[in-house]
Amino acid sequence: MKLWIVSMECAGIAEAGGVKNVTFSLCNEFSKLNNKVTLFIPVFKCNSWAHIKNLNKNAAEAEIYLCGESQTVTYSTAEFDTSDFSIVFVNHPSFAEKEGVYTYTENEECLDCSHKKGSGHTDALFKDILFQKAVCQYAMMQKKADLPEIIHCQDASTATLPALLAQEKKLSKIKTVVTIHNCGPAYHHNFSSIGEAAWYTDLPVSILYKSQNRSMIEPFLLAAESGAHLTTVSEDYAKELTDPENYDLTDGLAPIFYERKIKITGITNGFDFDRYNPADKNASLLPFEFNPEKRDLDGKWKCRKFFIQNVINTENYDCSGVKKYGKLDCSSDFSKEIYIAYHGRFASQKGLNILASSVPVILETFPFVRFVFMGQGEVDLENAIIDLTKQFPGKITYLNGYNQSIARMVCAINDFIVLPSYFEPCGLEDFIAQVYGTLPVAHRTGGLNKIINEKSGYLYDRNSSECLTAKLCEVIMIKKLKAGEITKVIKSAASYIHKEYLWKTVVQKKYIPFFKEILKN
Repeated sequence: MKLWIVSMECAGIAEAGGVKNVTFSLCNEFSKLNNKVTLFIPVFKCNSWAHIKNLNKNAAEAEIYLCGESQTVTYSTAEFDTSDFSIVFVNHPSFAEKEGVYTYTENEECLDCSHKKGSGHTDALFKDILFQKAVCQYAMMQKKADLPEIIHCQDASTATLPALLAQEKKLSKIKTVVTIHNCGPAYHHNFSSIGEAAWYTDLPVSILYKSQNRSMIEPFLLAAESGAHLTTVSEDYAKELTDPENYDLTDGLAPIFYERKIKITGITNGFDFDRYNPADKNASLLPFEFNPEKRDLDGKWKCRKFFIQNVINTENYDCSGVKKYGKLDCSSDFSKEIYIAYHGRFASQKGLNILASSVPVILETFPFVRFVFMGQGEVDLENAIIDLTKQFPGKITYLNGYNQSIARMVCAINDFIVLPSYFEPCGLEDFIAQVYGTLPVAHRTGGLNKIINEKSGYLYDRNSSECLTAKLCEVIMIKKLKAGEITKVIKSAASYIHKEYLWKTVVQKKYIPFFKEILKN
């Protein structure tokens, strides 16, 4: 099969959120199965070139008409060095000047105070449509025999592409798939009005009218109205997206999906075990090896000791990309204290306010508990955690920013990781934590339902600080009084993820049959 995958991000090239892992894994696994795969991705200032080979910087050029002007884009072609998929890079100054894929960085705020760190790019719609029109134009430049059978678009930033393709007779027969990675408020990349959508896309008013959500024009609806097949990243999230009761969690889209009987197929994301394997330091990037599947956790405690002594409590370790707040008091036996982590985006969706409200109660009740936070995002949430490090010195540390090896350690050295999301399409942190012998404590929602309560982690039902506090008290006491039970769950969780959720398994059992069915119809 000839497959084009269109995404703003890809692990090892340009990284922002969970989309990067899905994009890479789909490209990698489909190409391993002898499919001809091409990834389309912009060239941002933050792009990494470490895994790029056979780069042809000026493979092609095109003029794109956008917002009343002609924009010149160039295409570079390449290959990924550890896989067999091809890459088409889209070059334009609007991408090249950005230090982040979707949001401004601290440095960009220093250069322009209007570009607040963590806020979305002011020209986001321009970038989205320019990229998608560039992919469409690249397809127009190809011979018919070289066109793909399926174009797979990743999330809202590329969801307008099926509508653009449908306007071109040469491309209108190509099957399209759009995967919804997040349908929460602020993730829709929508247009404020028909007029704005027409200005950017040049699409007919008739299809724009059919794609309205209140006054806004929705890329996901544009895709559905253009014949694209919609998928999402877990079976449970697919149910939530078509539940008319979930108006707020989808900013109005769920009732529309329901009323129009728009089918959304849930395919739970896989996991790249080989990139995280804790029994292989070269893969895990951890300082010591261990194997939760064999109940071998000695290296986990050594990693904890290393993390506390070298990363947190000294200033000599290379913490590039991260600001540290708060040190940790600990006993000589680094397995005795109970460590609880939060690692992820500091966004309202993630329920970090719920956890922040629970922390004081837990620390006042259990003096042997320590909290480790890592991530960045909304300034108010960042400040709330910084304040907690001051309120409870020696018991909380916060790593503001991102550093891959440190992020791996945060997932590996803790006993539990808290995932208090109000909604969660799939989730990756639970996978990583479970493979590293760290058990998730999660709100029972969306993709987090893949956690099997008391067998691969712990779930709680109502997302309030009271319910989370109660669940944390429960698991802390189990760890304190019945450590063997926790070890049993650790082994069960790690084995379950390794067996059931490899990307190879997901692609072969879910994606290949789904794509074959699309091509038949």
